[in-house]
Amino acid sequence: MHSFSIIIPHHNIPQLLQRCLDSIPDVPDVQVIVVDDNSSADKVDFDHFPGLGRKYTECVFDKQGGGAGHARNVGMQHADGKWLVFADADDFFTKDAFLILDRHKYDPQDIILFKAYSVDSENYTPSNRHQELNRAVDEALAGKISAKVAVWTVPGPVCKMIQRHYVESHHIQFEEVMSSNDMMFVLKSVCWADDNAVVVADEVLYIITTRKNSLFDGRNKDLKNFMCRLDVFIRCNKFQKDYPFLRKEPIIIHLGRSRKFGVSGFLKTLFLILRRRALFSGFSTFMRIVNNHTLKL
Repeated sequence: MHSFSIIIPHHNIPQLLQRCLDSIPDVPDVQVIVVDDNSSADKVDFDHFPGLGRKYTECVFDKQGGGAGHARNVGMQHADGKWLVFADADDFFTKDAFLILDRHKYDPQDIILFKAYSVDSENYTPSNRHQELNRAVDEALAGKISAKVAVWTVPGPVCKMIQRHYVESHHIQFEEVMSSNDMMFVLKSVCWADDNAVVVADEVLYIITTRKNSLFDGRNKDLKNFMCRLDVFIRCNKFQKDYPFLRKEPIIIHLGRSRKFGVSGFLKTLFLILRRRALFSGFSTFMRIVNNHTLKL
């Protein structure tokens, strides 16, 4: 059994996937699983697919086209490492990342959250995508918030080590939706863990990139994508009913944001919110945001 299983979903960005793989050592203790999510033959040379020449990398070519959530679930089916570590194909690990992971491989916790840095994917100029994550880690280290709250502050699967047996024993999977497939995975992982089984580490593990036409970049530009994310937020808020220590998403903010999609987009958003009885879901969070803004003014 490996110590780490690195799971990487991929779709149509082989050069960036190669960069990600180059940041991962090809060693027996590190199992790398690349799940190609039905990439196009005109964009990917499958005969020379990144990872095929690596000894400890498994490339899975999935033709279902189920998105990143499905690809991650497929990756977990192939994983045999003690720890699950997730990466996005357009990101990469720091040069010391696997020394850091190795120092923690015998830790007893179920979830360990690390810091990140962020850059533009093309020119490597600094970005700001890591700031909220690192601020949450610092606040947890200072005792201002719990480690669980820190993990949920930026609810993505990267920058974490998660015990595979914990995920499998609780049957936690990614949602196979077009957007925000990772939120329920992270939420269940955090909520179902013991308080002392979630910790943060003051170490930078990962480089998050910013690039045009990425899933992150397009998450609020397309109405279908926007509605999918909203539906995930509503379901997460309802799941959190029994876990009030975690911040809920203020749904009313998304109603305001839907105006950029015109009258039709606004009405579709309003109908979804009313049908799900979620207009005031997360309203206390909304009021805290308003009050903090007022104080700053």
